[in-house]
This record gives sequence, C-alpha cells and structure tokens, in this order.
Amino acid sequence: MAGDVPVPASQPHCTPADLAGAPDLTYRTLRQLGNLPIAATAELADWINPVQLDVPAVRVLADPAADATAKRRAAAEMLNARAWLVHDVQFVGAPLALGVKELKIGTVGTLIIRYDRETGKPTCTQLFSFQNTRATNDWAIKISDTPVIDPRVQKVLRDDLAAQYLKLTPRGQPAG
Repeated sequence: MAGDVPVPASQPHCTPADLAGAPDLTYRTLRQLGNLPIAATAELADWINPVQLDVPAVRVLADPAADATAKRRAAAEMLNARAWLVHDVQFVGAPLALGVKELKIGTVGTLIIRYDRETGKPTCTQLFSFQNTRATNDWAIKISDTPVIDPRVQKVLRDDLAAQYLKLTPRGQPAG
C-alpha cells in the first residue's frame, strides 16, 4: 500500500459510507509497519502524524515492545477489516511551526486514502486540510519579533496543528 499512493482526484471521492468502520492509520505508521525508510521531511515528521490517529491495533503492531500474542490479535483485527484508511500528509505550509519567519497561518493538506482489503488497492480518496487555530497563530506572530523563531513557539504551533488534525479529520473508526 505504501508504494501505491494515488495522486489526488485520481480515484473517486470517498463518501462518509466509504470511511465508516475502516481502521485509520497514518502513512508514517504504514511505512514503519512495512520497514520502509521514513524520510526527514515535514510531511513524515512524527509531530504532524500523531499516533492517536492510528487505531489501537495499529499502535500494537507498530510497538516493538508488544508481545507476540498481542501482535497476532492486532493483526487479526486489521485483517478482518473490509478496508483501511491511510492518512497521508501531502503538504505542510506552516512556516512558523517549521522555524521559518513567514508570518502566516499554518496550513496542512492531507489525502485520506481508502484501501480495499481484498485487493490492497486504493478505492477512493478524500482531500482534507486544516490550519492552526487563529488565537494560537496570532499569539505566535505577536511574540515572534526576532529573526529566529523560538523553538518553544514552534512546539506550541506544532502541538496546535496536531490537535486540529485529530479534532477535525474525517475518520473511519472512533478515536481510540
């Protein structure tokens, strides 16, 4: 699945019914599960791919400390799903969160991809984007009066983006 990421709009748009009941995982976690390299890019950074987006079974599979029995149960749960939803961060336009002094609101664009269990192929996609909250962004702009963005400001903005992602993204299963 990690090697078969469709371009936006190349698949039909996912409806709420397409998403319902399918377990969620981030593209970063999908790469981790496949023992694929995780590039040092903003789109694959851990802060913008919150583990809370992964369903509990995926978290167990990705946990190197999980015991074999727990991993088998988690694998069985994932293999019983009719489809999987992969949340792929496509664009991180959040200069302040990335330490770049460009005073604009942070925006992140993602692609939600539904993969069919039978074929492992994408069946539909949904574009989804979100931004820093206005209050957090305004605060960061107000206090960023030096040439370099303070790492503490970056962290607040990153945490805010991750919270917005978890709060607003369409999901297949309730947060676990």
